[in-house]
This record gives sequence, C-alpha cells and structure tokens, in this order.
Amino acid sequence: MKETFLFGLFRRIRFIMHVPADSLAWAQQQFGSVSLGDRRRSRRLVQSAATIARHPQQSFPQLFDWNELRAFYGLCHRPEATLPTLQQPHWQLTRQAMAQHPLVLILHDTTQLDFTSHPALQGTGPIGEGHARGFLQHNSLAIVPQPRQLLGLAYQQWRVRQPAPPGETSAQRKLRQRESDQWREGIRASGKPPPGCTWVDVGDAGSDLYEALVAARQVEHQFLVRAAQDRLVLLGPQPRGQEVPLFRYARSLPSQGPASVDIPSRGGRPARTAVVQLAAAPLWIPAPTEVRQRWQQPIVAAWVIRVWEADPPAEVQEPLEWVLVCSLPTTTRQDIDERRAWYSCRSLIEVFHDVEKNGCAQEDRRFETAAAMEPCLALLSVVAVRVLQLRCALETQPEAPARQVATAEERAVMGRLLGSPKKALTVREFVRGVARLGGFLGRTGDGQPGVRSLWRGYQRLQDMVWGLQVHEPSKDGLARTPPRSW
Repeated sequence: MKETFLFGLFRRIRFIMHVPADSLAWAQQQFGSVSLGDRRRSRRLVQSAATIARHPQQSFPQLFDWNELRAFYGLCHRPEATLPTLQQPHWQLTRQAMAQHPLVLILHDTTQLDFTSHPALQGTGPIGEGHARGFLQHNSLAIVPQPRQLLGLAYQQWRVRQPAPPGETSAQRKLRQRESDQWREGIRASGKPPPGCTWVDVGDAGSDLYEALVAARQVEHQFLVRAAQDRLVLLGPQPRGQEVPLFRYARSLPSQGPASVDIPSRGGRPARTAVVQLAAAPLWIPAPTEVRQRWQQPIVAAWVIRVWEADPPAEVQEPLEWVLVCSLPTTTRQDIDERRAWYSCRSLIEVFHDVEKNGCAQEDRRFETAAAMEPCLALLSVVAVRVLQLRCALETQPEAPARQVATAEERAVMGRLLGSPKKALTVREFVRGVARLGGFLGRTGDGQPGVRSLWRGYQRLQDMVWGLQVHEPSKDGLARTPPRSW
C-alpha cells in the first residue's frame, strides 16, 4: 500500500500526541523505563530503538556497526526481554492518552507473521492452511475517530499456534486455550475507562463471539462488531422469548436513509464509492444454544445495524453489506451513519499490519529462536506505531508548513530544486517535490504521486542532503559520515 512506503517523509512531524520529532527522545519516552536487570541494557534498548526508528525498513547489519549489532542481538537473547516487558511503558502511555478523550475506538485484529522462508527459526507454529510457518500477533490499537488520530497500542499478544491433538473432542477443545481467547484478553487488558470516557471495542467478523461481547460489557466498554454468525437473537429482554435468526431480522428492517462508503482497491478490484442504505433496530443476544445453563448466562442488550447496497452497479460482483452489532443505542439515521464511520476506521489496523510487515520488515528479521524473535518484533511494533502516527498526522495537515515533515537541510535542497529557495513550503509542496525527484510528472490529470516515485525521490533527496552536510558541518557533528546503507 502507498502509505507503508512514505514513512521516511513523515518521521519528523510533530504529532498532536506529542510524539518527539527526534528519534532518541521518542525512544527514551517509549522504552526508557524498561527494566532489563542492568542499566546498560536499558540504555542499549533506547539507543537501538532510536536507530531503528530512523530507518525501520533496513536490515540490522545495515543499521548497526559490528559492536552495536552484537549488543542488540545480545539484548534480544536476554530472558528478561519479553514482549510484555518491552511494551508495558508504551501500553501505559497509550492508556493515559485514551483517558484524555471522550471517545476512543479500540481496533482489535489478528495478523499472521510468515517465517516460512526462514526454516532455521525454531519455535514457529502452523499458520494459514497449515502449510506455512510463523506466529500469530493480536493487536489492540487505540484511535480517536474524528479527526482521526492514532494513540497507540493498548495491548499486543504474540502466540504460537498449536496443532490440535489427534482425536481431540469438542469438549476437550473447549478446556484448552483457544485462539478466540485473544479477543477477550485484548478487550479486558485496557481496563475500565475513566468517568466521562467511552471506549468502543471494534472488530471484524472474527470478533463475533458471545464471550467477547460479555467481556466488553464487564469492563464497561461498548462494542461494535461485524456479525459472522447467524445466531438466534431475542426481540425483547426477557429470557426464553421470541428468537429469530440475526441476518433474517437485519434484512427485514426498512431503510432509514442513504449514505456513501468509500471502498478501497484490493486484489485487482478498483476503488469506488458505494451508495448504501442504513437501518437499525434493538435486539438482545443470549448465550449460544450449546452453552450449558444457557438462560443463566447474561443477555447482552444491543442494536443490529445493516449497511447495504440496494442497487449496486451492474459490474459489481459483490455488493457491499455489513451487518453490525453495537451496544450503544442507535436510533436515528445520524447514529447509524456515525457507527458506520466508526467501523470504516477498522481499516487503519490493516494499514498498521502492512506498516509492520513492509515498512518495518518484521518478516525479514533473522533470529534462530522464537524467544529471541519475540523482543525484536515487540520493538518493531512500537516503531510501526510511530510510523503510522506520523502518517495520520500528515493526512490532517497537508497545508501545514513543511518544517513539520522536513529538516532545514531537506527544505533548503527542495526549495532550490523547486526554484523557490526563500519560499516557506507547505507539506503538500514538499511531498510533491520529492515525488518529482522520483519521476512523478505532476500533470493536471496525474492525481496523487505513486509509491515508487515517492520512495525513489526520497532516497535521492537524502543523497543530496548528505552532500550538503559534508560541505557544511552540523552543530551536533552527527552527520559527518553517510548512512551505513550508502
């Protein structure tokens, strides 16, 4: 995706969340309080995180000299360096930020980290259809929906999938840890919101679990999930009342008005804007029929929301339809459209996974054991949050001064290239100038710059800046040599 290749342009934006523009200050903020049994290890963690944050796509041998590389590898092999230990300060910062907003969405999703091409890695488990090897990573990403702002990871889980034992019965399966437990754990991890704050757990069809809905209400969260199960639901709050299949009930609701949904391109499918209809109605969700003492379990009050294309274009093979279940009262068309917009925000966690894998090259890292890989991926996930935070900030301020995305040297070089050495460039002017360095023509019908032109242009700009620094010594003396990847 385009966004994952642009993090080099965004690494100095002063984000509204007070993300430090300097990578060392950022690393101190995120990892400075991590205790690894020795102060030298903690300092090494901060220094390593700062170095990686500057160029997260590069391999570790490109980023570090030999002594630094050995120290970083040694750090990852320490038994104290676990995912919870390394990310705990970041989680705390995220939850503190969540408490400062009246409404926060917590996006939950699982991604698979594929290490099939690294057969020497010990401790992986089956992923996909069982033929590939790797790990499961479940993320709980906190955002403010309007204006869109990424607060950070409220929690992260990292697991190795275990094959089902031969001959395992359904009853035995329910007694052992299951992948679906990640949803409940991710929901509970944030704790209860403070007074005056509403935290909404948002998930795709994988989160459509009765246990997850109950867990959200137990910690005083709201929920908004896409239905996957055509479960039986009640039309009234009383147990043993009239039950109807969820999808049939949702599809029987009359439209309360139209709206539009932007559908991104994917898998060769072109991007388009869909005209949809909106409907909603209350219902009550009992425990599944297979649960023992079903009517002794909580009955969850909710609203079903349907968003669908009633008259899709002839060329559309899969008309859009979302059947959502939400715990917040949804009575008006404006309520429905707001919930629809909240669910649309869920695509941000997919972008986050793409930043992790492509922008931060998580699946290209090489360690010999899962225990050593775990802290490496934990650190890179926090770096990925920073990358995505900066991208989100750029989206909200294209007309802001270019000093928010570029150093003085970068602005000086770009100003001369654009023929306006004394003009104060905007973010948009600077970014399009970078794209022109990479081959973007910028004609009236060309639209936005593409991935390749932006990435090539940024690399060319860095070479020009390094040449400038060689002839004009910097105050800190840190830029006297080219980067190791040069």
